[in-house]
Amino acid sequence: MIDYQKDHEDQYDVSNKGKPWTDEQLKIILSDAPTKENCAKYAVLFKRGYGSIEQIYRWAATPINSLEGKGRSNDSFVLQIKKVARQIGLRG
Repeated sequence: MIDYQKDHEDQYDVSNKGKPWTDEQLKIILSDAPTKENCAKYAVLFKRGYGSIEQIYRWAATPINSLEGKGRSNDSFVLQIKKVARQIGLRG
């Protein structure tokens, strides 16, 4: 099911793709386990791409000093994810 959804993402409503995330949406995602099933569930729920949900989990878990070499340590979205992750007690 998940592979099908990833392969046919163009058939799903992704009308929020590219739009800003709210802290509340990020809290909902980061409060749940980083599984394929949850990535698929939240992609449909928030009308986003599967990969964007997966990336939120990755950036939340990656230490900020590891993101410096990739030019992401000052990215406003990454900083928002890190802020929300700290608020709910995640380390990364």
